[in-house]
Amino acid sequence: MVQMKLYWFLGILLLTLLSNPAARAESQNSLTTFQKANAAYREGRYSESAALYESLVSKDWRNASVFYNLGNANFKQDRLGQAILYYEKARRLNPRGREIVANLNYVRGLSEFRVEDKRNWYVKAGEALLRSFTAEELGIASLVLSFLFLFLWALSLYRGGGGSWGWKRKTLFLATALCLSVWVSKGLYEKTMQGAVVLKNQAPVRYGPSYKDRVAFRLGEGMSVVVRKKEDGWNRVALVNGETGWMAEEDLGVI
Repeated sequence: MVQMKLYWFLGILLLTLLSNPAARAESQNSLTTFQKANAAYREGRYSESAALYESLVSKDWRNASVFYNLGNANFKQDRLGQAILYYEKARRLNPRGREIVANLNYVRGLSEFRVEDKRNWYVKAGEALLRSFTAEELGIASLVLSFLFLFLWALSLYRGGGGSWGWKRKTLFLATALCLSVWVSKGLYEKTMQGAVVLKNQAPVRYGPSYKDRVAFRLGEGMSVVVRKKEDGWNRVALVNGETGWMAEEDLGVI
């Protein structure tokens, strides 16, 4: 497992420094912690490395490099559920990161448990599309396309063109509408389809939100579920094969 390059982490730090000069001391401490965690990982002290990365996460460092390296540190300790969880968190921030996707797929391939995805092909294709971009990327692209469309239309009116719609403007309009639709869909997807990873091997899924309820089936460590509802320390989860049930919160890691 290869560690994420330092410059990704430095980029986030630089943005923080430029936007908030008062955070310079804290950012320097975070950089020092990140470097210590990398050094511990290279020297094989994976537990110490993971603890240092987790200290950055506890400070709300939403950084793909930190999550990716934390996933590697957990993988080295044979904590496959935790590794997959942090790879997923890293992919959410950097969905097209080749190292992230490669490691995530590799660790998922080690699991002995499989669930058949019974969803329609267009549902799976739509999910793949939404996962390929961050909400921030889609938002910026939508704003840029909207601005270009309105600017060109205003320019046409100014030049006496009457705001007529040529093929270029129609194409730009369709691209803008498509990008806006994907952006809105991405927001709804993240709000309603909260992903989670099973952290416990042979984790029980029950018929109701109580230890008194019977076990419907069990899930292996590292398997993915979608959280539909939360209730008093329990999560109602759904699998891609359509099965549902209730799991204790401590058995899951929410992405």
